[in-house]
Amino acid sequence: MKDLHFEAQFNWSGTGKDGEGRMTAGQQLLTYSSPADMGGKGTGLSPEDLLISAVSTCYSGTLFRTLTQKKLPAERVSIQSEGIVADFPVKSKFSTLIVNPTVIGGDPSRQKDYEEAAEEARENCFIGKTIAGNVDYRVGTVRVHEAVVPQGKVDELVDRFYVKLIRDPYYSSMFEERGVNVDVLKERQRMFISRLINGSPSGTGQSEKEQVQRRHSFSTTPERAEVWLGLMGETVNEMDFPQELKENLMEKMHRLMKPLVK
Repeated sequence: MKDLHFEAQFNWSGTGKDGEGRMTAGQQLLTYSSPADMGGKGTGLSPEDLLISAVSTCYSGTLFRTLTQKKLPAERVSIQSEGIVADFPVKSKFSTLIVNPTVIGGDPSRQKDYEEAAEEARENCFIGKTIAGNVDYRVGTVRVHEAVVPQGKVDELVDRFYVKLIRDPYYSSMFEERGVNVDVLKERQRMFISRLINGSPSGTGQSEKEQVQRRHSFSTTPERAEVWLGLMGETVNEMDFPQELKENLMEKMHRLMKPLVK
């Protein structure tokens, strides 16, 4: 038995909109600040993001190990996590953390087994145990999808799409003006499209609609939406996917884009 030591360095200055810090953990340098909707600067990560990330990274690895031990098929797991700060700004307690796992490459006929594994992983995630009793830490919706398209193909689709998108004058200038990290956008898109492709063949889930609305609180014009969908359509048609899958994916994309168009 021995104790393991982990180190990180943090530097902070300023308050409110001027408050910002930098942290060095391992070989990573990250910027952090208080969220804008809590009166902070809103740049980089927030303490809330870091708490959610600490628990969710531990949970994702624990869940995959649990699935393997139980011999439940899984190519990968995707975790969508939600943290809730209650009674802001009076008491401002981080009250709830919900992990919503999606298993890609699973066996949907064994849904109950996956749900039990998800709960077991929550109980065994040792970072999660640290907040137990102080935060309502629980498993939300567990989704199990067959791997219709390998993740490598989804990654290729996203990479090809963004090569086209950053060549478009509007999107290129918009990304630059807003300081958008395209690599972050691509990673989110990989996970999002994987769920669309490998999920239900009809319709889009409520979680996907809510995710789009949260991350795209702004609206867009019909012309800009047409450009985005057009470039996505071109890219999808270039891929070696079954025609029915291509049509289904683009139908979902059009439905998700519609509420953003004003």
